[in-house]
Amino acid sequence: MQIVRSLLILILATLILPQIHAQISSNAFYSEPTQYGGGVEEDPIFFYQDINVATLTAPPGINYQWYQYSTNSGSFEIMPGSTGSMLNSIGENGYRVEVEDASGNRTNHYCWNFVPDAQIDSVGIPFASCDNLRLTTFTQNKTLTYFKHKSDNNSLTVDYGYEWSSAPSGPVSGSSDYTAFIDAPTEDTEYSVVVGGKFAPDIAPAEASKSYSAIAVEAKYTFETEGTADNEATEGSAPMVVRFTDESLGKVTDWEWTFGDAGKDFVANPIFTFQKFAENGYPVVLIVRNLDAGCESETEPEVFTVSEMVVKVPNAFTPFSTPGDNDEFRVLFRSVNKFTMVIYNRWGRKVFHTSNPEVGWNGRIGNRKAEPGVYFYKIEAEGFNPKEKAELEGLVHLIVN
Repeated sequence: MQIVRSLLILILATLILPQIHAQISSNAFYSEPTQYGGGVEEDPIFFYQDINVATLTAPPGINYQWYQYSTNSGSFEIMPGSTGSMLNSIGENGYRVEVEDASGNRTNHYCWNFVPDAQIDSVGIPFASCDNLRLTTFTQNKTLTYFKHKSDNNSLTVDYGYEWSSAPSGPVSGSSDYTAFIDAPTEDTEYSVVVGGKFAPDIAPAEASKSYSAIAVEAKYTFETEGTADNEATEGSAPMVVRFTDESLGKVTDWEWTFGDAGKDFVANPIFTFQKFAENGYPVVLIVRNLDAGCESETEPEVFTVSEMVVKVPNAFTPFSTPGDNDEFRVLFRSVNKFTMVIYNRWGRKVFHTSNPEVGWNGRIGNRKAEPGVYFYKIEAEGFNPKEKAELEGLVHLIVN
């Protein structure tokens, strides 16, 4: 049984080994595959500092024959006398080696060899608008050409690689080509490009930069509501006072604020009062401009909502039992323009009066504590909208635990 298993392993190894395609090796400092495409096997491209010391080594075999690519014939031509496993004194070209193993099987292996030289003339900005820039590297890189010898024999060139960055904004997004189409910055920026960085440090890359004076603007702002304690971020009771702070980017020369149909303002940091309820709220939009360059930007609408008048009255309070908790008889309100509240005892005597909805009764009549029991309130309120009125009457219990 052990003998049969060993024979199976030997047969499998014999079937698999010829399919393992070794490649030419080299003393190059860097290599990368070709970009033939089309599903064919790629070959290695070797890069050197000095082609005069380059050495190619064939995969293991018994007999060897080397060939060199000819651009005249578009094929690999035999190199008489080059029959060893190693090839020295090569040029910047393509090479093929035919390897024969002990069984007489022959395989062909290929490679391309170059000494890169990155050169930049300048970095330019051939297109600039309020929205975008076109950055372009003008180079005189040494052209490294190889050929699709396994298919149509068309030429291809090695991509040196372009690494863009910007200060102070950091890397330029999605840009690894000689040209980059990017969003226009809102601050003065220096753009830099490194060409051939993948060959460093053995081959020095080329570097260049270009300064750009920004013209774009970007509208942004923050806000803070003021006024009644019930005001929230974008919703509150009238009069709803909002302090807007411009946070726009770029060289802004002009501001235009629109507060729905409630009005406009043209200062950087306005304070605006929303006076009354509106069914669809007040969409606030900021437009900023750089009038010197003709650029502008506007924010998405932020809807501010003023509540309709609301007056809610509690039915009990405990002024002397739980300090700091329910110790005043006070209404919950929103968008109240005019207000009066009068409280009477059971004999009809007025014990408290206020015209401020934020002021509540603390359960005292003068300097003394009122007696526990039932009291009567009468409230009249008007909102900021026409005919928005409320008259409320009822009982409130002063409880002492």
